[in-house]
Amino acid sequence: MSELIRLIYASRAEFEPADPIQGVEPNVGRILMQSRRNNKRGGIGGVLYFGDRHFFQVLEGERDAVNETYRRISGDPRHRQLTILSVKKAGQRLFEDWSMKYVPAEQSVREFLAARDYLRFVPLQFSESEAEDLARLFHRQQTGQGNDRGFSWRRLLKF
Repeated sequence: MSELIRLIYASRAEFEPADPIQGVEPNVGRILMQSRRNNKRGGIGGVLYFGDRHFFQVLEGERDAVNETYRRISGDPRHRQLTILSVKKAGQRLFEDWSMKYVPAEQSVREFLAARDYLRFVPLQFSESEAEDLARLFHRQQTGQGNDRGFSWRRLLKF
């Protein structure tokens, strides 16, 4: 059994986003369905956020499985400029029950960006600490520890 790690990366979408269907851009929906199948087999958990043509993703699991998942993502033509923002040993999972959940655009993310003087969602510019802070924000919201009235986990896709 290898060690548990958390890898956070960002990328830019290679596709031109279409109008969302039920709140999810169709290409992102296909990525989520594929991720859910693959991640369940590999024991990978995490969260995905898509905004302003950028992906922000947290992958958690055993080191070998996370590395293999990231290698697969790096070969996906829907992504470009893949950038690892953070890789660390994880004492425990933040997203244990999530094979891969999608986080819709919400007020809490906009506030997160504004507090750091970002006008748009540009995770390729995030520092390691900003990436980890955003992952923790998603975790707090998931566990109900956040107090953002605009963020609703009930509206997450149930993939």
